[in-house]
Amino acid sequence: MKNRFLYKCTLWVGVMILGSCESYFEPDTDDILLEENYIGNTNELYSGYMGIAAKVQTVADQGIFLSELRGDFLEPTDNAPQELWDIYNHTISEGNSFADPSGYYDVINNANNYIRKAFEYKESNPDAVEDAVFEPLVSGAIRFKVWSYLMLAKLYGEAVYLDQPLTKEEDISKYPVMQFDELIGQLISLMEGGVNGIDGKKVLVWSDLLFPGVSTSAQDLTWNMICPSPGPLLIELYLWNGSYEQVVSLGMSFIYDQGSGRYKLGNDDYNGEWIQFFYRDPITKTRELINIVPFDYQRHQTNHLIDFFSNAEPNKYYLRPTEVAMQRFQKQVRQDGITVGDRYRGEDYTYWRQNGEWVVRKFSRAHETADNVYKNDVHIALYRAGDIHLFVAEALNQMEKFKEAEAFLNDGVQNYLSKNEGNLEYPLDNETYNSAININWGVRRRVDLGPVFPEGLSKDELDTPEKIEQYKKGLDSLLLEETCMESAGEARSYFAMIRMAKRWNDPSMLAERVSAKYPEGKRESIRNLLMQPEHWFIDYDLNK
Repeated sequence: MKNRFLYKCTLWVGVMILGSCESYFEPDTDDILLEENYIGNTNELYSGYMGIAAKVQTVADQGIFLSELRGDFLEPTDNAPQELWDIYNHTISEGNSFADPSGYYDVINNANNYIRKAFEYKESNPDAVEDAVFEPLVSGAIRFKVWSYLMLAKLYGEAVYLDQPLTKEEDISKYPVMQFDELIGQLISLMEGGVNGIDGKKVLVWSDLLFPGVSTSAQDLTWNMICPSPGPLLIELYLWNGSYEQVVSLGMSFIYDQGSGRYKLGNDDYNGEWIQFFYRDPITKTRELINIVPFDYQRHQTNHLIDFFSNAEPNKYYLRPTEVAMQRFQKQVRQDGITVGDRYRGEDYTYWRQNGEWVVRKFSRAHETADNVYKNDVHIALYRAGDIHLFVAEALNQMEKFKEAEAFLNDGVQNYLSKNEGNLEYPLDNETYNSAININWGVRRRVDLGPVFPEGLSKDELDTPEKIEQYKKGLDSLLLEETCMESAGEARSYFAMIRMAKRWNDPSMLAERVSAKYPEGKRESIRNLLMQPEHWFIDYDLNK
């Protein structure tokens, strides 16, 4: 009975919220929820919320293409349209449809309208929905808005900030434009302060809504994963803001997860299991996956990942991995200290040779032949456990907690605890947390790679401020290198380049990495361009 009920609810919610198959790069501004009173009963309160999630579907792959083409993982093929080549060459022309941010503003406008109409409905019908449901719905809408603004900040370096929904006739240019740092601060304030007393940190457990009175595990429901969770979202915002102690405090609490088996980077997903995060049913991978944008080809919900990455008919094969990105995997040293090559994230996993060409394989392993490649659902991960561990390691490095940062990066909390018994340091001196996270293997050990450390310095010889800063910057570079492998093709690495180049006021941390993927005759001009931080972001005029 429970399974039949789950199917009915899943079908109902799926058809209701995720049935759209509109073009992902042609945002329909007429489709946003405008001034009509669309919340008239409790069901519409739920469907309006899911309508925001459906809008996130339409931009989920856009962020990947825009960031990875401007980073060092992707390059266009000869099949690619000129607009993708322009993004790759950092010469985006007016009206480039792939670079259009309108889809992100659709998410924001839907969220703003939903929040306003939800409060109007609640005021008119105070007993129609319990606060325990109403407040998390509003809180989730806030997080959808915050996530979309964070993507705009990372891609465009600025955004028009809107607190109220737009009407069709309104001119967006009359609203204030917030620059990157101001926008990050505003988003933190929105998460913590919220709207009308409801902050962005309340979570709706969908099992309570779908299965009232029925014992079921919240982590077994995909619906709990569709909205960015408050923990990861705030952790990333704090990291951009330089609030490193808050990153560590919240990150450790999130990884601990009340002692659960989730988010630990243990040996459950050791070696070859790692790749399954990207194509297996997300319900079976909740140890790692935190938030996803789900797709279902049977309901005509698809994204462009397979279409653009695969060279199997009938896919377009617009994008391929770069030589420098593949070399990064190939030069890694494994746990034995001898064998070279990232066996479980490199060739055959993140990328491989197919039909005589290099292709991104990370998302397509479930269905690769021409007769069934269309069956790929390919959920897109917004946050997963690997992200949180790298965020925490990055913050610990800035706090000069080098051994602890390296534990998360290299061979794990498990080995740290055994090697430092009697001399544990924050944040790995918490007995309660350690009782659960001592199964952690670290980002690199999980895929059988050996530890890495900044070259030329030992932690035991950091006797001057200059040496400490040198070690810190070296470890940041290693964390960036790891992000480029762990998160290749997931819209993470280019943003990490921006963050670290900003932190160290050193544009070369981005410019040299990105320019290395270009042909020799073009490399220097791209490097010179990217030595100017204003060129890290997409320049797109919303009023044209």
